[in-house]
Amino acid sequence: MLARSIHSACGAVLVLATIAGCSAGSSPETSTAAKKMSAPASPVEAGADEKSAAEAKATKDMQLYDQMRIKESYDLAVPLGDEIVAKYPGTPAAAKVKETLADVRAKAAAMVESLRLSRLWSYSAVPEKGGMQYAASIENTPPLTPATITGKDARRVHLIVRQHPQWGQNVYLILDNDTFDCRGGCPTLPVAFDSEPAKPMKATIPPTGEPALFLDDDKAFITRMLRTKRVAIDVVLRGGGRKTLVFETGGLDISHLPGSGRKK
Repeated sequence: MLARSIHSACGAVLVLATIAGCSAGSSPETSTAAKKMSAPASPVEAGADEKSAAEAKATKDMQLYDQMRIKESYDLAVPLGDEIVAKYPGTPAAAKVKETLADVRAKAAAMVESLRLSRLWSYSAVPEKGGMQYAASIENTPPLTPATITGKDARRVHLIVRQHPQWGQNVYLILDNDTFDCRGGCPTLPVAFDSEPAKPMKATIPPTGEPALFLDDDKAFITRMLRTKRVAIDVVLRGGGRKTLVFETGGLDISHLPGSGRKK
């Protein structure tokens, strides 16, 4: 009886040891899989991961680019589009951006130019007897220099569009520190819009003696000015001879001149 019990106990111990040994070890298949999981990625796999990450980032940046483009924030869209094309070449996002980037760049440049032209104008609204006087003013570019007018320091000629409660609408030139000379024929003042040939427009020196030159057909002048970006007017100065005055008028905001076109 005792021997049989000892033999049974030894058998049980042997079984437990076998099980423990099996559980502590691993099968060949399991060992191989573990080695594969712990091994570093191959160059091909690493390259694929980098490409995937670059495409994801490019797509995200493209979505932001599209948002800026739709909102017409072209000045912000252009540098982002340039970055996508340069940083992520060959990606679908870069190819997509290239389809619109030239148009966005052109629109951004147009916005910059429009802002520049608008800043050339200044506006005023002054109370006068009978109502408000509204005026828009722009200087000629390039300005006159001191050498233009001998013995004088005049540097500017202003083109002014004015609406006065008593005198109505007027368009006139006013000169600093000198006067216009109309003895040679201001009634046929040459005026050119954009690149069109100059055409004569009647002009008048006021009898009150101000250094101003009024364009008689103000309504026609304003109509042409609103359809163009540049006007050149030939004048004769008493102290400086014949000059062509150029005004970059394309940025005029007519909303500052309520009732424009009316003539009293």
